[in-house]
Amino acid sequence: MPFQPAIDEQLVIDGISYQVCAHPAIPGRPFVQEGQSSRVVQLRTAGGFVALKVQTQLCEPSLIQHAQQLQHVSTIPGLQAARRMIITATNQPALVTTRPELDYAILMPWVHGPPWQELIHHRRPLSPSQSLALARALTNLLVEIEQRGLVHSDLQSAHVMLPGLIDPGAAAPVALVDLETMHGIGVLRLAMPTPTSPYQHPVPAQGLSADRFGGALLILELLGWCDDAVRAAAATDSFFTPADLLQPTERYHILRDALARRWGLGPAQMLDRLWQSATPMNCPSLKEWQAVLPSPAMATAEPQAPAMIAPSLTDPVAPLMNDAAALRTHGQLAQALNVYRSALDRLPSGDSRVSEVMQTIDTIERELAQTSAAPAPQRDLNWSAPVAIGVITIILLGLLAAIGLNRVATSTPTPVIANPTTVTASPLPLPSPSPAPAPTRSPMPIQSFRVDRIFPIELFTGATQLEFTVQGSGLSAVRTATLRAAGYDPVTLEIMAGRSDSELRLRISTLNIPLTGSAPFTLELNGTPVPGAAVTLRDYSSVRVVSGVRPDYRYTGRIEEDAQGTFARIRVEPSPESAATEPIRNGDEVDILSEQPAGWYRVRIRSSADSRLIGLSGYVERWLIDNTGVPPPPTPTVPPEPPRLRFVKLNENEDQRCILIQIRGINTAGWIVSIDGLRLSGAFDSGGNARVCGLRPRQEVTFTVRDEQGAPVRGGVGVPTRGSDVMFAEWR
Repeated sequence: MPFQPAIDEQLVIDGISYQVCAHPAIPGRPFVQEGQSSRVVQLRTAGGFVALKVQTQLCEPSLIQHAQQLQHVSTIPGLQAARRMIITATNQPALVTTRPELDYAILMPWVHGPPWQELIHHRRPLSPSQSLALARALTNLLVEIEQRGLVHSDLQSAHVMLPGLIDPGAAAPVALVDLETMHGIGVLRLAMPTPTSPYQHPVPAQGLSADRFGGALLILELLGWCDDAVRAAAATDSFFTPADLLQPTERYHILRDALARRWGLGPAQMLDRLWQSATPMNCPSLKEWQAVLPSPAMATAEPQAPAMIAPSLTDPVAPLMNDAAALRTHGQLAQALNVYRSALDRLPSGDSRVSEVMQTIDTIERELAQTSAAPAPQRDLNWSAPVAIGVITIILLGLLAAIGLNRVATSTPTPVIANPTTVTASPLPLPSPSPAPAPTRSPMPIQSFRVDRIFPIELFTGATQLEFTVQGSGLSAVRTATLRAAGYDPVTLEIMAGRSDSELRLRISTLNIPLTGSAPFTLELNGTPVPGAAVTLRDYSSVRVVSGVRPDYRYTGRIEEDAQGTFARIRVEPSPESAATEPIRNGDEVDILSEQPAGWYRVRIRSSADSRLIGLSGYVERWLIDNTGVPPPPTPTVPPEPPRLRFVKLNENEDQRCILIQIRGINTAGWIVSIDGLRLSGAFDSGGNARVCGLRPRQEVTFTVRDEQGAPVRGGVGVPTRGSDVMFAEWR
């Protein structure tokens, strides 16, 4: 029977009295939250509020051990639900006696704040700053869990609480609940049912990859929730339905376009990587999200108009830099300086353009300083309202003559600009204030192309062909393409035949960089970096979880055992006779560096319970990694069975008081046959025949054949027969 509490009902646990709270929104009802297989009741005490989780899917002592092991992570902000006590008949006999349904209930802190599922269900909006702050908080929490060798393994909107929405000063803006599924290093895995939710990858996860897909979907949902189109398109309790996963559905395109429009190409590309993942292991690691999430400055920046910025590539800084470059080209240094400073304020701290803009600002300040030191400085004019052209011309010419701005006489008078600070992203040619302006640095070119998508966005450097495709518009204008990353030489790309205005195919012809692991390279077209566009180069073809190191494979000679369990050893060369080095165990993650020669992997340890082993490489037989193609156990050698007598009854033609025995295939000289339990016997003749009489008619007996030494002959002991039988035996 499920737990049915009453409002203000008292429960005494460890000598402390707890009262059941009333529901804040439903008068007369206790505060109970229903789950798939549990009920969470809010209790109050003098010390505050706690949660009592009454669940039916797991009621066994392993739950107590699991709760004890979770204590060491309960100090992590956002994992306060790990501070728990398991109620049992042993530690709370009085309570469980009166309330037997509370046996193995869980008492833990109450996490204030709405679940993420509630915001999705009711389409409650978030501001851009809230979306980004919550996405960052969830990312940081998941990375902390991952780095401790743990996984939640059932991430979904109902298990993500948002305390930061009701308390801006909360120690953890995001908290995780339903921690019974959490496991990993130092925390046992409970025998829980396999979770089913729209946050689970279609392929079951293994090891530390279990949170990558669901965690990424939650981060992307939070990032996109500030967009009206995303909220309108969401499913009931999540943005995607299970049918949407890994499919190019309408929801996928709506979310991707919103991410690119609001946060740039980086988060949109991460969604692409999720949708291209064959397994959870192929999803981006949670650590990668910390590098991809935009800076808080982008949350306060107004999105640019669609005519200025492509819907799939939001970059609020590029128009400002274009304006500043145009102003500088036409000698408007003071105005250009102000616009460059505004652009610098909006640039994220990690943007590659920061240093360039700072250098440009420094150069312009020096140029202005030199100009102000000249005998006849130029004065900026900025009129706030248009005046009649004739009057303005007369006044301006008079001012220019008075302060000496007309330094060089020309045959054609210089036109006057009424409002020189108003310049669009693609300005018309403006007349120069003088025939020979001072030389300045080349302005940043105005991009005539747009990048919407790159695929694939990860390339294995060991592949025979390293190619990828860029989609967008204006791409026929691209003449040069390069990949750049800090610490590496630039990678020149070959533009392949068949390009169009909307698609550009690029190839890496030569790759001579010392790459270890993976690194994102920024795409540069026509010498200009494309904001947010990156291709990840990696020296491994895939990531696998070791699953073939099992104790029942000891017969192969590859399995060893120590206090931590079974392990196999990495080899220096792809040969069983090669020197053995470090151990690998089931659950370790390895990068597959090579699949040659046949039957072997060259691997690098990516994750292990022993952190000293991470990064070590060598060769391992494939079956030890994949648990497929395992060498069969040796066929047991059965020694040949020694020959013996094998009896059958031929007929019943003998006298009813006698039996006749015939043996063939062996010399029976000196052999006898005796009736067991009776003093009746007979000797075998040279033809292998013996006859024994003296039985009652059709009497049932057993007989034994003995050799010349009197020892029983194999197969001839206790043979059943009866009077009148003719028994025949062959020695084989």
